[in-house]
Amino acid sequence: MRRLASALLALGLLVAIPTAAFAHDVLERTNPADGTTVTKLPDQVVLTFSETPLALGAQVVVNGPSGPVSSGTPTISGRDVKQALAPTAPGGDYTVSYRITSDDGHPVTGTFSFHATVGLDGSTATAGATVHVKPVSAADDGQGSLFVPILLTVVGTLVLLGIGGYLVLRSREADRS
Repeated sequence: MRRLASALLALGLLVAIPTAAFAHDVLERTNPADGTTVTKLPDQVVLTFSETPLALGAQVVVNGPSGPVSSGTPTISGRDVKQALAPTAPGGDYTVSYRITSDDGHPVTGTFSFHATVGLDGSTATAGATVHVKPVSAADDGQGSLFVPILLTVVGTLVLLGIGGYLVLRSREADRS
């Protein structure tokens, strides 16, 4: 009985230790930053994530005042996802939409926007109202929430400890008889 109780206690402790496996990659920063105005449009946008994303299915679409200006496929360098822009990209408002595969295999999506005063083609844009879109985080779409896994871990640990305690007390009573 003691071995069973020890095994249940060890299993309970193992289950109680939360791991990072429940967390998806999170967009930490962008260049250009969301909602900013840059003097000159950079030749690429850079998205930095909390972990190194997988190349599988990586998509970054940059839309400017004249439509899409993404050039080629995004590249991954460490935690950075880089998307080159077409040399004909004009000045104006830009929206970047992304979908990457988290290092745990789950998709992470979102959008952000910025304004470029001068485009790569040398054209200038008048300062207009930039639409700011809040990036969609994993917690917003319900995939990255740690509440449910932690709650299940706590409840499961309490149940296992309760069963283990009951078995220990029961074996002690049986030894006395």
